[in-house]
Amino acid sequence: MLIRLLTLLFILGISLYAAVLKSDYTLVGREFNATMIDPTLHTDFILYTFDDRQHRKSFSSSRIIKAFALKGIALEDKSGGFVHLTRRSHTDLAPIKEAIKQYYQEHIEHISIKSITLKSNGFIESLPSGYELDFKPKAFFHSTSSLKISSPNSHERYFITYKVDALIKLFKARHNINRGKILTPIDLIYKEVPLTRLRGMPLQQLERGQMRMKKRIVKGNILYTHDIEHLPAVLKNKPVNVRLINGKVRLEFQAISLQDARVGEKIFIKKADGKRLRARVISRNLVEIE
Repeated sequence: MLIRLLTLLFILGISLYAAVLKSDYTLVGREFNATMIDPTLHTDFILYTFDDRQHRKSFSSSRIIKAFALKGIALEDKSGGFVHLTRRSHTDLAPIKEAIKQYYQEHIEHISIKSITLKSNGFIESLPSGYELDFKPKAFFHSTSSLKISSPNSHERYFITYKVDALIKLFKARHNINRGKILTPIDLIYKEVPLTRLRGMPLQQLERGQMRMKKRIVKGNILYTHDIEHLPAVLKNKPVNVRLINGKVRLEFQAISLQDARVGEKIFIKKADGKRLRARVISRNLVEIE
């Protein structure tokens, strides 16, 4: 019975096959042809022709279905109502990828870049001579951004969106760390994480005993350089060595610093008898009374 039905359909010229209309097509050249939708067609016809600099085009699926119907061909519509065309360029964009890689490596020290994908916002026939790249401010904090390709000679401009697949090494808080805490390796976890979006430059190297928190940070959060500060030479409420030189007279004793200070700054100190004096910071934990 089935053989008889198929034979009848063949005699009547009716086909059970229906080409599928998709939502996205990529083409080389300027013409979007019917055979891109139905490769079995014996007679091809043009559905759309791009302009020289045109890169993308979208239109309703009904336009394509109608064009096929005029040729007596039925389509199965799986486009979702719209068809999107993208014109592929043969221009070698490897130099752009390499420039993006160098840009990220120059700004983030411990970064391992796996791949870079590009998406042009216009059709690039060829890269202009003497072109320059213009990145967005602090684009290296983001895995996805865009840049401008421009040429001062030809005044050509192209815009490219890119995505960097990379890993960066940084520190995260092992536990909640309070403001003012001097950082030690026990407080931190050194991890390699995917680059997504950074709020600033991450802390990637730790100088033991030389940095403290400027703010409280929660367990598991990334440490940024703006969250910490290098320890001052003298710490508030900590002992300091005091030096007094007056001619041949040289006195040394200990006191308590009443404030944080760096080398060269003047501070108040408190002696064991409670008397306050003014002194200049000479080096770490050493002050001199003038």
